[in-house]
Amino acid sequence: MTPAAVIFAPEVDRVFLELIDYVDPSELPDVLAFIEAIETRLVTTLSTFPEGGNRFQGRVRMFAIERYTFLYEYHPDLHEVHVLEVQPPKRNWR
Repeated sequence: MTPAAVIFAPEVDRVFLELIDYVDPSELPDVLAFIEAIETRLVTTLSTFPEGGNRFQGRVRMFAIERYTFLYEYHPDLHEVHVLEVQPPKRNWR
């Protein structure tokens, strides 16, 4: 079976841009490597196992990596995973 396409909502990018804006410029290479590692792991996992995350609400599932919780939906008719949002560590969102 071909891997599912993984599509990130703009809100996900916004959270990571806020992280980049928050850090000292000397830490930027490490932060960018961290973000790339998280996104690579997320895409690899969700494209292979699009229904592997825990159910959250309705069709929305959740998957955590490095204490960041990603909320996503799998659309089997399109064979796409839509990553809707990400909740950073220590944010009370439930």
